[in-house]
Amino acid sequence: MSLEKWVEYGWLRREPTSTGEIKDLLGIVDRSLADSKVEAVSTDLRFIAAFNAALSVATTALRASGLRTVTQAGHHVKTIESLELTIKANPKVIERFKTFNSKRNKSVYDVAGAVSDQELEAMVKLAEELKNNTLAWLRNLHPELLPAGPSGPTRAGGD
Repeated sequence: MSLEKWVEYGWLRREPTSTGEIKDLLGIVDRSLADSKVEAVSTDLRFIAAFNAALSVATTALRASGLRTVTQAGHHVKTIESLELTIKANPKVIERFKTFNSKRNKSVYDVAGAVSDQELEAMVKLAEELKNNTLAWLRNLHPELLPAGPSGPTRAGGD
C-alpha cells in the first residue's frame, strides 16, 4: 500500500504545507510532552497529553508529505497507520500506538483511572521516539520545512 493509494481510496487528500505549519505542529508536540510530565494532574490526563503528542507527530509527517486525513470515523487510526508509509515506522510500533489509542478512548469516554503508571511511561517513551524519528526523517527528506536557527527543532534531540 502507498500514500497515493490512500488518496485514491479517499482516506487522505493532498494539501500543501508550510514551514510555519510544521513549526506549529512541532510546538504542539513539545507542549503535549511537557504536559505529560506534570505530576499535579492525573495519570489519565498525562497519558492523553502524551498520546496527543504522538498523534501530532504522525500528523506532522503526513503534512510534511503534503497530505491530510479526511475527517471521518477512524481518521485518528489512519493517521497512526500512516507512520508506516511516511517515516517507515516499524509495524510493531504502530500496533502499540493503536493499542494506546484504545486505552485513550477508554480513559476519555468510559472510566477514570484506566491508565497505569507503566502505561503512561510507555506512552511518553513512544511519543518521544516517534518525535525523534520524525525529526530525523524531516532533516533527511524535507529540510526546507524545518525552521532554521537555534530555537528550531533542527538540533539533535529536537529540543
